[in-house]
Formats: sequence, C-alpha cells, structure tokens
Amino acid sequence: MRVTKTIARMIRAGSSQAGESCRVRIGVLSGKYDLVADFTDAVEDGIDIVEFDWLEVPAETVEAANANQGRRVTLPFDAYQMPIDGLKNFADSDLWLIVSDRTLKPLAPIRPYAIFATDYIQRYVPEIFEANASGGYDLPFLQSVREANAVITTTPQTAEDVVSYVGVPRSRVSLAPMDFDPTSIAETRSSSNKLKKDYFVWPTNTTKHKNHLRALDAIREYYDDLNGTLGLKVVGPFSDYMDPENADTPEWFQKIPYIQDIQKKIRLSPSIRDNVHFLGELSDAAYSTAVARARFLWHPTIYDNGTFAVAEAAWLGTPSLSSDYPQMRYIGERFSIPMEFFNAKNSKQMAFALKNMETKADRLRGSLPNREALSQHSWQRYAAEYWAMLKGIAA
Repeated sequence: MRVTKTIARMIRAGSSQAGESCRVRIGVLSGKYDLVADFTDAVEDGIDIVEFDWLEVPAETVEAANANQGRRVTLPFDAYQMPIDGLKNFADSDLWLIVSDRTLKPLAPIRPYAIFATDYIQRYVPEIFEANASGGYDLPFLQSVREANAVITTTPQTAEDVVSYVGVPRSRVSLAPMDFDPTSIAETRSSSNKLKKDYFVWPTNTTKHKNHLRALDAIREYYDDLNGTLGLKVVGPFSDYMDPENADTPEWFQKIPYIQDIQKKIRLSPSIRDNVHFLGELSDAAYSTAVARARFLWHPTIYDNGTFAVAEAAWLGTPSLSSDYPQMRYIGERFSIPMEFFNAKNSKQMAFALKNMETKADRLRGSLPNREALSQHSWQRYAAEYWAMLKGIAA
C-alpha cells in the first residue's frame, strides 16, 4: 500500500505544480485497512480514500455500462471484474490506475485504465505459482494488462517483459521514474567500522523466488568449506517460521512442501543452526538498527523488480551483495550504489561471494552515496514528471 500512497501523492503534487486541478482517490478493498490510521498522510494531501469490492460481471453488463457513458469498447472476454463502491463505482474518473495486475478476471474497461506492473517473476521462476501454471493461473493478470490503455513500469527490464512476455505493444508501455522514500527508516547510521557488528543481514520472505534452498546451500558452504566468520540475521515476513526450532510456527505452515525443504536443510547443518538467527518481521526501528550495524546486506533472490532494501541499506551506511539480474543493476546505476554481484543459481559462487564480501564490504562502504545524494530521488522531485506521464496516457 505504500507504493499506492506514494503514487497518489505524486499525482496530487505533480498536478498542483502544473497548476492543474486533479482529484485523486485511492480505492482499497473493503475491510482490509484502517482508513484513518493507514492513510493519514494521503488524506492530509487532499486524497480521498474509498472502499470497494470486486464484482464478477458478464460482458453484457460491461457493454451497458459503457453505453451509458457514450463509450464503445471491444470486449473479447465473456466475464470481467469491476470495482463496486456503492456510489458511482469510479465511473466518474478520467483514468483508473491499477497498482497491480493481480486480477481474478480481466478488468472491466468501464473507464480508460493503466496498469502499474511490478514484475513478471513467473516468466523466470514459474514454480512461484503452486501449480507451476505460468500462462494458466496468471492468464487473467495478462489479459488485464493486454487490454490496458497503458502499462507503467519502473525498470527497463520489466518494461521489456511487458512487451515480450505479456504481448503489449511497446507504444503502450511507459517507464516511470523510480523514486526512493526513506521515511520509514529510523534515524540510525553506523558508518564507523567500530559500530559494525560481526554479521550480515538477509531480508526475505518465504516465496520461492527468494531462492532459499540455494541460499542455504551457499551459507553452509560459506561456513563449512570457506571458514566464514560472520553470523547471519534473517529478517522479514514469516522468515522466523523457516526456523525448524520455532515452536510458534503454525502447523499449516510447516506442512508446505517448500517450507519443509527449507527446514530440512537447516536441520542437517550444524553450522547454520549455530550461526544463523531467524528474526521474522521487525519494526521499522529494529530493522533500521539491524541493517545499520550489519557488515553488509545480502540479496540472493533469483528475480523480481529489484529491491529498495539496498537503497535503504546505503542510507544507513551499509553496502550490499546482490544476485545479478537486470533490475538490480538498474537500481545500482540509478542511485549510484556500488554493489558486488553473484550468480544466484550457483550456490558455490554465492558462497565465495559471501567470503569475499568479508573484506570488500569496507571498500564498498566508502563509496556509498550520502543521504543528500539519495534524497535527490525522492517522490517529491519526480512528481511533475509522473503527472506529465499520466496526462499523456489519459489524453
């Protein structure tokens, strides 16, 4: 939801800077959020928050809704889903911006719409869907994107995936400015080596594209074969549930085959059990402290749209060691963050990269951008550019 709020605030600020009036609404699923506590910053910026539910409707209903507006649209599918808010169902909007392509049915084109597409991991890690159903389970996602008036991405590689994997004409794909918002990061910085502790940190969750099985093989090799000296703190949603000794892990979670594979590797490795601590999801303050005191941040994910964790780490004075894929190269170049890279599909290379980082971390730390440089990528600076892009889409 943070991304949605940031985009809404960019639109609001960008239109204001251009001297153009634009009413902005954030639509959220009913009952999922605290409309006061979760959206205070957006409301203060003059953004409306509206709850809605998805409704599956036949093509005839979508055709009628468009006819009532004097619109004619091509409807290639038999069923669609549309947002219902109990008022005008967002039909009074000039443009819908859908901040996700995860629709259960193709989106009903009641109004012109753009899709904010984060990534297409399933192209590279098809097992991320339980049934290994790339092209099946994700078909409604792709249908919504293909029929969109425009698709917005934040990295060139994801834009290329929209064209070559989803099949959207290049003329309908826009590359949005990638901003960095450090507001959730506590005021902590440990640039001094004396304050750095003898561990590295791995932010992750339990989805398969995070590459846990190879990562655990690499960690074992790092300790057993290369005499690695640093401990490891694993942080992030449900990361503590990977620990086979965690008595609080729900039974249903332990029955997931992928989790069982992870826990088996941990059980079989004394060095992992002795050196790795699975901390789970931390508060913003605790996370900031953990990263600020770490020797480096480790990102062994196979593929995604890149992670801002490396930018947050740089803000906190901590360098990063990352798997090598285009989105991470782009983030490093865009924010001038020096990083070491490795092949995430080769556990031995990952282990050697960890060992080498014991000595390379200090050199990288000295080359990190300062906070003033990173602040140049704030969403406020890109608001005008974002507004100009959306105006072009809605024209």
